[in-house]
Amino acid sequence: MSSSPIPALIPNIVLMGHVNAGKSTLLNALIGQEVAITSPIAGTTTDTVHKRMEIIGVGAVNLLDTAGLGDTTSLGVQRLQKTLQSINQAHLLLYVLDASCWYLHRPLKQSALPADATRRIMVFTHIDQLTVDQRVALQQNFPDALLMDYQDPQSIDALLRRIAHRLQREEKLLLDGIALPHRHIVHVIPIDSEAPKGRLIMPQMQLLREALDRHLRSTVVQVEELQTLLDHDPTIDLIITDSQAFAQVSAINQQRYPLTSYSILQANQKGDLAFFLQGVQALATLPPQSNILMMESCTHNVNHEDIGRVKIPKLLQKQFPHITFHFDFVMGAHMPDNLQQYDAIIHCGSCMLPAKTMHHRMDQARRQQVPMLNYGLFLAYAMGILEEATAVYRSAPLI
Repeated sequence: MSSSPIPALIPNIVLMGHVNAGKSTLLNALIGQEVAITSPIAGTTTDTVHKRMEIIGVGAVNLLDTAGLGDTTSLGVQRLQKTLQSINQAHLLLYVLDASCWYLHRPLKQSALPADATRRIMVFTHIDQLTVDQRVALQQNFPDALLMDYQDPQSIDALLRRIAHRLQREEKLLLDGIALPHRHIVHVIPIDSEAPKGRLIMPQMQLLREALDRHLRSTVVQVEELQTLLDHDPTIDLIITDSQAFAQVSAINQQRYPLTSYSILQANQKGDLAFFLQGVQALATLPPQSNILMMESCTHNVNHEDIGRVKIPKLLQKQFPHITFHFDFVMGAHMPDNLQQYDAIIHCGSCMLPAKTMHHRMDQARRQQVPMLNYGLFLAYAMGILEEATAVYRSAPLI
């Protein structure tokens, strides 16, 4: 099976560093356009600037220029919080440092830099202010760093190549760990009121693209077309469906072929499936008055069929009629600091988040001893098919 790197979503490349380190100038140099305001005045970038570009060998990426660290203005604390939120969503960090005072940055090698070395690139700017001997000393002290000369196109090319190399070490894929002897998967994609007009949702597109890159055969059907397909094609390795159609698809399939959902594939790809399954088990011990945190990674309007705000709360109440539930709904990048106020966290499939962010959220839940699971696992549990829906992961502790 091919192990070619396939980005799970458009990667976020976050530029971070102290005020006046040259982050905005670096963003403009990478883009080749004046998209960020640059100035010698400290704190020019007051909010995160987003820009998308294409990088050869990677494809589309999101560049995020953040407010500088060490901002002592009255809004500095708020800007720092925005910067930290961006860092938590980063696939790759460009840590930008001023080469003219590089000797001040020696402690950063062990302390302030993000722990995962594969997720960061140190970039020194303003090297035109250094003598030849100072450049040599800088490179000796930081051998893995890039020295950026904006007047030299090769300098920008070197950084883009380094970025491409790092991003090609992307998180594991949706189908990793699943045996596919016939190299044929079936995508069951319901078209309901929540389906976006004229396009597929992110996990459906991701899986189709991954199947193409792996040279798998994909058959795409709606629920009402599945029976005919199963009756006439014995070469199916896996059926993947939207979690909301689990019950219908399971009834049609009758356990002839392995079945799972996009959300459960994402639980294994970006999270810790065993930890999430422990979260499912913990539902049986919820107290009579339970506070539930519902988390979604993207922001959208809500209708009567919304899975997070309508369907799952109703199913949870039906599953545990003796419990009085209170739900808090959080969308986007923010996660509450105090999780101990909640008895469980039910998270979306996280198609818009990098694995790094999901692991950060899981670590917070672990430290505060709050059970956590995702939409797909809960829906499989509520429909009584959790073991069937997770059977493709034989190493996971099935319930």
